[in-house]
Amino acid sequence: MSTVRRGAVVVLAILLVVALGACGKKEAEAPKLDPKIAPPLIGEAGTLRVGLDTDYVPFCGPVKDGYAGLDVDLSAAIAERLGLKLEIIDVKPDAVGSALDSGTVDIVLGGTPMNAAALASASTAGSYLVDGPAIYTIETSESVVPTITVSQLSGLRVAVQNESSSYWTFEFDYGEGFAIPYATLREAFEAVKAGQADVVVGDAAVCAYIARDFPGFGFAGQFGPAQPIGIAVKKDAVDLEQQIRATLDAISADGVLGSITKKWLGTFPTLQVEQAP
Repeated sequence: MSTVRRGAVVVLAILLVVALGACGKKEAEAPKLDPKIAPPLIGEAGTLRVGLDTDYVPFCGPVKDGYAGLDVDLSAAIAERLGLKLEIIDVKPDAVGSALDSGTVDIVLGGTPMNAAALASASTAGSYLVDGPAIYTIETSESVVPTITVSQLSGLRVAVQNESSSYWTFEFDYGEGFAIPYATLREAFEAVKAGQADVVVGDAAVCAYIARDFPGFGFAGQFGPAQPIGIAVKKDAVDLEQQIRATLDAISADGVLGSITKKWLGTFPTLQVEQAP
């Protein structure tokens, strides 16, 4: 079993400041939590323990005294709706099933694709994003980001992150050395900006996150099938699955999920999911 590293505890708190006239302001207080679920649905009373890949920006990444990212904000919103504190625990993709089975965590996000391999060792409590390989490029002189199809890539200079899934796709399908590898996807964007490449191909969520720092860049097309990204719970944990699913649905319906997604990914494209044969 892969090592699961306990991360920082993130406590959701709304600071209440009460004006007291001539006496000044009362010291800020954290509201009392009202848990909506308790053990045995979760492992620790009053706390939702969420497994995230803490090195997977923009879903989660380390910051001073904790973590930040799309999955962190979504986890915080879920915990708040359930009246629970949030504890983030580092869980890598290959340890999702074992972390849930051992009771180390209650749920796992971490950009977990809802594919057959993931669902063999866990159950899903809903999807919050559809992600997959995408093509990004800079807008034309008419301030329009051109639409680029996969068939057009053979005539373009393609920048990718070295050793990424997109890199290996080009190596196998287009021939060795076709794509130009860079140490990071951000460096691939820099190459297009500098005129050293025509397009960037990589994970859509990561590209969208990076593109916020590159004015004029945008989504140009989908490079391959996308997959829903979901919340994993322990296999057959039906009651917890229903609670998390209902909470995720509520967060989606009232616009909170959309706001979180826009905060981290900007205007994110609608990607097509591969249909089962």
